[in-house]
Amino acid sequence: MRKVTRVFLAFLALPMLSFAWGPEGHRVVADLARERLNPTALRQIRELLGNDDLAAISTWADEIRNQRPETSGWHFVDIPANADGFSEGRDCYRPDSDHPSSRQDHRNCVVDRIEFFQHVLADSRASTAEREEALKFLVHLVADLHQPLHAIGEARGGNQIHIVEFGHRECGRRPCNLHYVWDIELIDHSGRSESDYVGYLNRFIAQNHLQEEREGDPEAWANQSFHLAKQVWLNQGGSVDESYYRKNIGVVNLQLARAGLRLATLLNQTLGR
Repeated sequence: MRKVTRVFLAFLALPMLSFAWGPEGHRVVADLARERLNPTALRQIRELLGNDDLAAISTWADEIRNQRPETSGWHFVDIPANADGFSEGRDCYRPDSDHPSSRQDHRNCVVDRIEFFQHVLADSRASTAEREEALKFLVHLVADLHQPLHAIGEARGGNQIHIVEFGHRECGRRPCNLHYVWDIELIDHSGRSESDYVGYLNRFIAQNHLQEEREGDPEAWANQSFHLAKQVWLNQGGSVDESYYRKNIGVVNLQLARAGLRLATLLNQTLGR
């Protein structure tokens, strides 16, 4: 728990932009996936990491963002709110004057980056360092893509939607915003520890037959998240209260569960054969 607290405090020192799920959510997704890896995948992960603790590296991609600014756009996909769904040409090439490398990066979104890092991880000719980094990004980005507000471009994924969160307008030293609530606050409001949440979601998966949803591809996952984002959206000045929590915590649980199942399937397909 001390390690999780340190990571969380480090997050609070960073701008409140596009950190999907926060430390606990990422660790829960990684724990769910780790339980479902086959022996071959586990062995290869140990060879790359020195252990098979996916939760320990699940927030690495957020922790390096200040040192690796070119990775900033890899955590989300800005699908326009009035679109039918994801379009690679429209949504994955977003030149940004603040990030000069984005002018050459035509894979500058989470959908394409998951596919890119899966190829690197599967490539036996790639160096160990390249494959280790690809694994770290995959563990993180698959979870990112399942946070609904990481798949919609409106108001910068809800970062610019200021809301009242359980009676408070300030979250830390900043105004509360819808994106931050979905990253951290709804999970935190559940009151569950990491291990309790994993146990709860394992039962949730069994009861709702979610094992059937473990397949798919990043584009399909993006479209699911996009449509959920429109479903849970609040307008400027909206309120996240107990009613909103009860109405939408099922979406949080569904997306965490899907992310864990799909991450396990992706890693088994890539490393487990």
